[in-house]
Amino acid sequence: MANGARQSLNDAHLTRTHVFWLLLAALAWLIEAYDIGLMGVALVPMRHLWSLTASDTGILVSASTIGIVMGVIPAGYLIDRYGRKRLLVASLIFYSLVSLLTGWAGSWQEVAWLRLVAGLGLGAMFPIPYTLLAELSPNHLRGMAAGVLDAFLSVGYFAAPLLAAWLVPALGINAGWRMLFFVSGVGLIYAYILYRYLPESPRWLISQGRRREASEILGRLRLSLDEPSYPMDLPPDRAARLFQAPYLKRTIMMWIAFPAILFMFYAIMSFMPTVLVKEGFTSRDAYLFSSLIMAASIPGKFLEGWLVEHWGRKSLIIAFSLAGGVAALLFPLARGTFSIVAIGIVLAFFGIAVDPAIKVFSAEQYPTTLRGKGVAFTEGVGRLLGGALAPYIMALVLANGGISRSFDFVAVVAAVGAVSVATLGSETKGLALEERALGSKAGLNIVGEGTT
Repeated sequence: MANGARQSLNDAHLTRTHVFWLLLAALAWLIEAYDIGLMGVALVPMRHLWSLTASDTGILVSASTIGIVMGVIPAGYLIDRYGRKRLLVASLIFYSLVSLLTGWAGSWQEVAWLRLVAGLGLGAMFPIPYTLLAELSPNHLRGMAAGVLDAFLSVGYFAAPLLAAWLVPALGINAGWRMLFFVSGVGLIYAYILYRYLPESPRWLISQGRRREASEILGRLRLSLDEPSYPMDLPPDRAARLFQAPYLKRTIMMWIAFPAILFMFYAIMSFMPTVLVKEGFTSRDAYLFSSLIMAASIPGKFLEGWLVEHWGRKSLIIAFSLAGGVAALLFPLARGTFSIVAIGIVLAFFGIAVDPAIKVFSAEQYPTTLRGKGVAFTEGVGRLLGGALAPYIMALVLANGGISRSFDFVAVVAAVGAVSVATLGSETKGLALEERALGSKAGLNIVGEGTT
């Protein structure tokens, strides 16, 4: 544009508008994270109220995740068809309402069914913030944006046990866990704020032929569709399929790595209060120390957001996953409050802080017309294997084999994720989204990219 007033997305810097949109999406994820984190802290009073068995606990932990799997895959098609923003708002309204109703449940079976239904909305929402922000952010800042987004997830997970440590003793085990779910109703208010202020993805608008609307959004960032370097100048591959070259290898890699790495988060979020109680902590101390352990992932994710743009996605994912696995091996060996909490902090710092890297890595594997489906299927498989099946197995191992064997299981699964990225993954740092996604078909030189 004239006098260089506008720039390309390749060279763009983070503006106040970028930051505002990033915070809007981040707060939406914070609210969702709080909702997801509720089950881990509610298990402690529910176990006393309803004398839950190990199988009952596994069902309660896995219920919302199964709903997430059921919701996330069809959401991928809806995201690509109807847009990122519209589905984000609708899903937030849906799961907030169902979570609000959970506060009136009369049995653990009712809680399980309502968590399953809420999971449909949680699943629909999960892939949207980082997909949307990946499409709004400058190429060299996508990883950082994902790190900031995911840090707000950790704030939400941190908030759930922290609030439980106050509400459950103050209100009693029956009223306390119910109030935790009533708080989820704040999502109904925040949905309007998202509808009012968060924009649609310009890339998605372009894919729908709505270039004027896309141009208006980009104009607020001082960007222009007229710039030849704008990444959408590569032709969208509308015939792309997840199981055809060049996406098959990427899909297989993500379907192994994503659930394996995500499981470290679920192991900490769902079982840490229970594990600490087994270690002899009071319920209140177990909540407080679980909050502290979960909070360690917040600075970890900010560090990840910086390192991922310097080391690259692949190296960071491997390093953080292996570090988390080693901490999982050491955790059962810890003795005394300080050692237990310290190793738990290291486990969360690396094992949860790796999540934004694997998520942005997922979004960078596919073109705009396939990104919603690709990310949604990856989330679905990840939540099914890493968030439902593996936690269910861990609940049984924890009950029958103890803490040591359960955390050995966490370490082995984390190593599987690291190996899959090391052997099947290709670096995406700094590449335009369409350049990476269509590289092999567009004749671009993508280092390490195979044909399968």
